[in-house]
Amino acid sequence: MLNSPDSGSRDAQTVHPKPEFFRLPKSSVRDPYFGLPRTTYYELEKAGTSRLVRLRKRGNIRGTTLIPFDQVLAYLRGLSVEAAKC
Repeated sequence: MLNSPDSGSRDAQTVHPKPEFFRLPKSSVRDPYFGLPRTTYYELEKAGTSRLVRLRKRGNIRGTTLIPFDQVLAYLRGLSVEAAKC
C-alpha cells in the first residue's frame, strides 16, 4: 500500500464525480463546473435550450433552482461544433 504508484497522487488530483444536477450559482458568482454566471442559465431556459428544475415546498415563496449538468454540457459541445464549422 505504501509503495503503490498512486498513493500520494490522490490528494493532488481530487476527482469530482459528474453530478446529475447542480445548484444555480449565487448572484455575482460563477458556477464551479462551467464557469457560467446565473444569468446565462436563465437565458438558456428562456431560449428553450435548457430546463431549470425548481424545488419548493408548498406555500413557500423561495426554493432551490437546479441545473441539469448534461443539458449544459450538450449545449457547450454544440457551441464548439458550430465554432469548428466556421
